[in-house]
Amino acid sequence: MQNKNITLRYIKEGDIADYVRWTTTETEWCQWDAPWEDNDSGEFVQRQRNSLGKTPERYSKLEIDTAHGRHIGWVSAYKVGNEWACTHKIESEKLAVGVDIPAVSDRGQGYGYNALVMFMKYLFEHENLLYTQTWSGNMPMIHLAEKIGFTECDRLPNFCEVRGQKYDALTFSITKSDFFKINW
Repeated sequence: MQNKNITLRYIKEGDIADYVRWTTTETEWCQWDAPWEDNDSGEFVQRQRNSLGKTPERYSKLEIDTAHGRHIGWVSAYKVGNEWACTHKIESEKLAVGVDIPAVSDRGQGYGYNALVMFMKYLFEHENLLYTQTWSGNMPMIHLAEKIGFTECDRLPNFCEVRGQKYDALTFSITKSDFFKINW
């Protein structure tokens, strides 16, 4: 999948070096993507290696390249986690989506927005409702979700502690019809 700014594609061998760099030296992005979790960088890189050459039933993770072919991150889809639900408004077994652009220098240029919208457009061929989940301290993801048209549908107070402060778990949703009214 591609547009004039980015390409979404399967993982390839050359991406592994990027994942090693993103989990060992360029780790600022880890402050935003579930920073309360104790992620093992070796395990994370190994999961990426294990996905080489495999074609998922439905795209669950795609790599993001710029128009010039530079690998800058990934989009993913995953089953909504019930541990995040407090009001049980969330439909179980539904998909949530996310995007990671590890390098600070690659953010703020529309890559994340374009990648997530393109990925969601594909997923809406099979789904009528999508979610995204984040924490109340992740303002960049909250703003991106709102720009795409997601609305908050669930909040779990004091879900996590990050750098000594408590934050809420947030779940946002968007229907297929609302998504296409706003995006493309």
